Amino acid sequence: MRASLGLDYAQYTTGALAFDYERLLADTGYNIETGVAVQSRTGVGRTPLIELGNVTRLVRAISKPGKGARIFLKDEAKNPSGSFKDRRASLSVHEAKKRGYAGVVAATSGNYGAAIASQAAKAGLPCIVVQEAFDSKGIAQPEIAEKTRACEAYGAEVVRLSVGPKLFYVFLRVLKETGYFNASLYTPYSILGIETLGYELALEPEDFPTW
Repeated sequence: MRASLGLDYAQYTTGALAFDYERLLADTGYNIETGVAVQSRTGVGRTPLIELGNVTRLVRAISKPGKGARIFLKDEAKNPSGSFKDRRASLSVHEAKKRGYAGVVAATSGNYGAAIASQAAKAGLPCIVVQEAFDSKGIAQPEIAEKTRACEAYGAEVVRLSVGPKLFYVFLRVLKETGYFNASLYTPYSILGIETLGYELALEPEDFPTW
């Protein structure tokens, strides 16, 4: 894990089951402005904020005078692979490229795999997705198969497995054998990538088109 992230989690340990989460994130070197800049290079983020006019009117009709809120939707489907997880993937792949890793690996069951595959393709990096594709009886799930095809369309290699501990074993083995970057969903870089969503919401202007 140290080799695949360039981070030693041991230095953040504060107890048997606890660690200094804030210092871990701070040591990655990313702030909001840097995250926004990285994401904008591959068309991630700055998604439209749309007021749901009918819902707003309904809320105001059933609320006490002065209490009805305006209801908006942040359309994260406008990201390159179609979900907010592009925000997470963008920083992970950027970090892998910056550190000189030869490729990226992620363990996922769906949208995040497509996001990583998309960002890796943009960066020109090989990508392996270790995917929870089958249930405990070995039956493929249709919605997961759709994500498999998306990953492969972006050029990623997909290793399809059943849900369970084998997935994590295979994921760690692939990291060790390839020397690729650990671009999974819950690394510090991935977590920081989602912070730009709240930042955009705080800065959005009020005058948007309505449905």
